Amino acid sequence: MLFVGMMDVVTDLANWKSRAADLDPAVAAEVWADPSAPASVLRDPPAAVVEFLLGDGAWQGSLSAVLRNPALPMNVLAMLAARAKGQARSAISRHALRSGADVPRLTAAAPAITAAELGRVVDGLRYGWEYRRDPGAAQATMAKMLRALTTSSDLRCRALAAEAFPLIVGPRHRYTKGEVSATKLIADPEVAVLVALARNRHMRVLPESQEGLAVRRALLDHSAPRVRAAARRAGIHVLDSHIFAALSAADGRPVPVDAAASGVELADPLDDPAPSVRVTAIAGGIPEQDGARWARVLADPSPQVRKAAATRGFSTPSFVWAGLAEDPDPAVRAAVAQSRWAPAELQRRLLSDTDPKVATAAEARDPLSRPVGVRPGVPADGEIMLPVSFTHDQQLRRLDLTAVTLNLTQQHRLAIAARADAEARAEARARVIARLRSSRAAGWVADRWERWCDVFAVPAPAHSMIGLERRLAAPFVGAATADDRITGALALFDAVLGLAAAPGFAVPDHRPEHRSDTLHASAEEHNEQEAADLALLTGPWEQVLLPTLVTVDTVYGPRTPAARQLLTTAARLPRTRLDSLLTTRISIDDQRWRSARREAVDAVAGPHDQVYAAHFLFWDAVTVAELAAWQRPTDPLLADALWAASAVVLYGEQMSAATVETLTSPCTAAGLPL
Repeated sequence: MLFVGMMDVVTDLANWKSRAADLDPAVAAEVWADPSAPASVLRDPPAAVVEFLLGDGAWQGSLSAVLRNPALPMNVLAMLAARAKGQARSAISRHALRSGADVPRLTAAAPAITAAELGRVVDGLRYGWEYRRDPGAAQATMAKMLRALTTSSDLRCRALAAEAFPLIVGPRHRYTKGEVSATKLIADPEVAVLVALARNRHMRVLPESQEGLAVRRALLDHSAPRVRAAARRAGIHVLDSHIFAALSAADGRPVPVDAAASGVELADPLDDPAPSVRVTAIAGGIPEQDGARWARVLADPSPQVRKAAATRGFSTPSFVWAGLAEDPDPAVRAAVAQSRWAPAELQRRLLSDTDPKVATAAEARDPLSRPVGVRPGVPADGEIMLPVSFTHDQQLRRLDLTAVTLNLTQQHRLAIAARADAEARAEARARVIARLRSSRAAGWVADRWERWCDVFAVPAPAHSMIGLERRLAAPFVGAATADDRITGALALFDAVLGLAAAPGFAVPDHRPEHRSDTLHASAEEHNEQEAADLALLTGPWEQVLLPTLVTVDTVYGPRTPAARQLLTTAARLPRTRLDSLLTTRISIDDQRWRSARREAVDAVAGPHDQVYAAHFLFWDAVTVAELAAWQRPTDPLLADALWAASAVVLYGEQMSAATVETLTSPCTAAGLPL
């Protein structure tokens, strides 16, 4: 009988090993989720099973089933925690923290637990839902967790305790209250524990007693650069007394602060011998006006510090950017090329850098190099329409033509006509906006408001531009008390709303592969109220500006076809010629360009004082620049250069020779025929 029993055990063990060695890791992983599996099998999982659990198994639930197995050996849990990333790490951390009273599991899973996750659990045990439900059990669990982590020989456990638990000053930890002693932790010989202590969010509120100041000094003056850098980044050198002094000075009641008396010397981190500590000076913020300290950063022998000026350079002054762009170290130049703060002209200059890594980084940042998912399309006839509207709707085209050629006399007449039925028009406007808000036409109208508010200088409150319905109503805020200029412009805004709500109106689409959407399927659905609203909103425009003799070939004057051909050619420029255009535009002196631009703005108004024509032409150039660059939004200097060339084509004979030369030089360099 004994022999038969031994044979059964051997057979059973062989079956378990056979299942654990299954070629399908998902099937084999089921062994580690079974509480009845032999410990000798569970102790040594195959590499394929471990890889599955930390990969697809984390999403399919296999890892969670394994973690719930009470027979899972701690060495396996520790191995999984050490190698886990992403979803697997998160699952292991949640499992260990939920079973916080299970000390072996908590310490084994410590590599997968972050200080922020542990901190949230500690807060819950100290004064959260767990504490309110059962204070005694919460305190017992917290004391057990704290004792296990602080007394562990594992470095990661002690680092977690140092960073996640509240701090006190004193000779020992308070286990029942869940508080660790900073005085005791500062004596830990491991650098990782001291770095974690410096990062503890409670360090900033440590008492400014002798013991608290001693802890701060020990971290700030530690021999390890990692500890000093972490302490500087956490700002533990800034005391409450310093903050109160700064606030008092701002209030006009300066209070002197004696650094020696406060116990923490405010040494300049730029004087530290370690580059990682000197970087904290930049991360902490050097005022842009402090040229002396920025000069020290630029002359720093460590590339790490100079790179930080680029990667953290929100307030980096222009002379530092210029120096960094010519830095002998390619890594520093690459940081300039990748920085979101660097001037665009410097990043474009780095496109031709001799180091391929720098050039590649600059190209990735350059808006003209970045691919976009959808390229704006041009009308079916292949030629840019002026003004650009991406639609052949005749009423809308007529509205655009009359808006471009609007003069101040017409605007005054529009204001008089608009005030005649102001209250009824306001009610109609509210009804139309309510109908539009759920249609695609609403987004198109809101996009037009962005351009027209700039063209007509209509003040739209920033807070009202949040939410689609608010964006539609934003230009009309304060319309009742507006002057003639604003009221006349808003009459055209009303006409846009009326046309957008008209039966069968097709929503313009920048994407040629999509068909236009319509707000109304047919005229029959357009009831009497909607027809009355349409008449009210478009009435002033039709009464004052229609009929019009302006056509698509005369909207910007008799040379409109030439300007249209120029912009059509510009929309198809290759990348190399766009680079030449932008490089030339950047090299022109700003004061010289602004002076020439002012002269061009006056000229584009034409003989009939069409004061808004230059602004409409600029927005046309913006659209063409987006077409050429495959990017929306794109570099405004590109649009500015195209606008300048178009203005010269239209009214160059009314400008001085110097102005014409200045405004056309970017497009001439790109080979555009003028």
